[in-house]
Amino acid sequence: MEGDDGGTSTCGYDVSMTRSIPGYLRLHGGAETLSGLPDDINQVPGFRQVAHSLAKLTGWRLCESGAERQDAAHESASNSISIPCEHPWRELMLCPVAADAKSASLPVLSAETRELAAGIAQVLSEVDRLRMALRDREAELATNIPLTVRQDEATLATRLQQSLKAAAEVVGAEAASLYLLDDATEHLKLRATFNLPAERLLELPRRLDKSLADLEALAGHAVVLEDTTLLPHWSCPEAVPSAVCIPVSTSTTPLGTLWVYSKRERDFTAQETNMLEIIAGRLAVELERSLLADDRLRTDDLRQQANQAAERQRSQLPNVKPLVEGWDVAAWTEQGENLGGDFHDWGVVESGRLAIFVGDAAGRQFEAALTANSLVTAVKSNYRFPHTPDSLIDRVNHAFWSTSAGDHFASLAYLMIDPQLGTLEAASCGHIQGFLLQQNAVRGIWPGSWPLGGSPEVRPELAQAMLQPGDAVALVSSGLVETLKAADGENWQRGFCDLMVRHLELPTERMIAALREHLARQERLLPEDRTIMIVKRRPRE
Repeated sequence: MEGDDGGTSTCGYDVSMTRSIPGYLRLHGGAETLSGLPDDINQVPGFRQVAHSLAKLTGWRLCESGAERQDAAHESASNSISIPCEHPWRELMLCPVAADAKSASLPVLSAETRELAAGIAQVLSEVDRLRMALRDREAELATNIPLTVRQDEATLATRLQQSLKAAAEVVGAEAASLYLLDDATEHLKLRATFNLPAERLLELPRRLDKSLADLEALAGHAVVLEDTTLLPHWSCPEAVPSAVCIPVSTSTTPLGTLWVYSKRERDFTAQETNMLEIIAGRLAVELERSLLADDRLRTDDLRQQANQAAERQRSQLPNVKPLVEGWDVAAWTEQGENLGGDFHDWGVVESGRLAIFVGDAAGRQFEAALTANSLVTAVKSNYRFPHTPDSLIDRVNHAFWSTSAGDHFASLAYLMIDPQLGTLEAASCGHIQGFLLQQNAVRGIWPGSWPLGGSPEVRPELAQAMLQPGDAVALVSSGLVETLKAADGENWQRGFCDLMVRHLELPTERMIAALREHLARQERLLPEDRTIMIVKRRPRE
């Protein structure tokens, strides 16, 4: 091997770094401008009818430049008028239509006829532009179409073997093999062969650090071994007189090596190694294509599972109001992504009191959804037994802490309301905010506190209140708080409370609808898990 210039050596093997365009390869640039319209303008739907009607009404026919000269019967073609068009390769002409070929008189070309023809040209230009845009969009959307495997499509193994056969035949060799790196880039495993015994595929992988020729090839050099017997340290995989090793890689990742074997001692020219590099690129494309197809199938399967999980999560939210006389309850939960950690629920416990709760699990998508599901299960498992809000949160936290690794956190607010007396008992851990809404006053129910999951013992914030007829309680998750901050700034509480009080006389669904309309008018809001629950004591009739 001679120096570091990447040229061809004369000591029995050849290292080629040639990257110039070979003389036999020609690149043709796309200088021709494309059009979305047919080559024959008369094939555009409706154009023939429009041109015929124009000729009948005005005595001037509309045609494409050059088409009027193909009709020898019209000697008046020299009197044609060019119509400006946005696309220069689609010039339109107005040609007079004479009663006969010898007529010397020409129909009058009015300004209205010119304007009509110019309008038709503009419409054709717009149709052409839209067709080209549609073609481009369809090509872009093709990357989002799920890949389907045709029954007659050759398998990856067959395509690789065909490429190896082409590699051997193009340089007049007798056999070829493809070695690919393992994940640890420590070994090279034979993955495909041409004209070699099938038992070769059963052999153990070759160690990369013992394969000097493969290492040199993976560094970007084509290694030519003219006489393998004189160069045993280059570790040719087969006992053949001559061989060449070509790197197989994508633009960013080395994949392996292509070996081509000759049964006679010979040299491989620069032109032949360039041809083999082209085939190695084809092998890389085949491998990458197969990998992308597998990734796409896995992604589609994961997306389908996520959609099913999201649908199940939505279906577990309550959709029937608790039948408690004198009280109105409504809630809205929307996840920022397909899956999320926000949830709400309600029920009537054994004492006849109304229990409502709102939760907010930290994390994204699957992690948040799993945490939220476990919290809902824990709450529902405990509120059937006698409890107070703080004791229930303590039980839920104990279950949450004991079943997690200590790195999952969540917020939970739990309220119990006596329907007859209107008394409210509440407990909260985390960042769920609560507001007592009255006609003449609004106040927060509790400050923020440490979330669930932080330690085996929790100290929830407690609150008590008396709800008079017409009063309401609103629970807001941390994601909705962030959304309101983005929409209304740091003074979001004043705007939120004013909005709720203005609609306090309406049913709870209408109050939530007013808030959603307010958010819908905002722009560029970040996707957040959002929940609001409102429980209201109906006014006396």
